[in-house]
Amino acid sequence: MRVAPETRWFKMHLLELHRHSDWSLAHPPMTRNEFLLEIDEILGLNPGTLKGHERLDELENWDSTALVSLIAVAESHGSAEITLDQVVSCATVADLLRLVPLEGSPN
Repeated sequence: MRVAPETRWFKMHLLELHRHSDWSLAHPPMTRNEFLLEIDEILGLNPGTLKGHERLDELENWDSTALVSLIAVAESHGSAEITLDQVVSCATVADLLRLVPLEGSPN
């Protein structure tokens, strides 16, 4: 997936806003299921659709907007910063799950 230049600009400003807020302090780490539900919502899927084995390139709404939304959600619920390159290198939903510190996981 190619990431549009405006997506990089948006991500830069989103991270700057995130650094100057206490947003992440108010949101504890998500469980695996909660994160999957967030991805469902980002992609406009019915809750519970994604299980983890799905290929990102086969998901109709997986685009640069979804990518940035996913990073924002993941970073608002954890302390790890996820880069665009890390997300772009993912092939499956399970790969995305490994990037995020989830409650009860060894990440």
